[in-house]
Amino acid sequence: MRLRHHHEADVLCAVQRLDWEWKSREVSASLLDHPTDASAAAAASNVEIHVPSIPVDDELVLIPL
Repeated sequence: MRLRHHHEADVLCAVQRLDWEWKSREVSASLLDHPTDASAAAAASNVEIHVPSIPVDDELVLIPL
């Protein structure tokens, strides 16, 4: 169960980072007529700041049924 939670958190973070990069490149391309590699690099560096990973607690206490 813990592995599944870790996997889902990692997948969610990856999808959100891809969406963030895609949208930021789209916005920078609309602001500038000619998108540059510098704007793509800036978008990639901002992803780490704006899209955090979800913490998953490993100390899960299972309650017997």
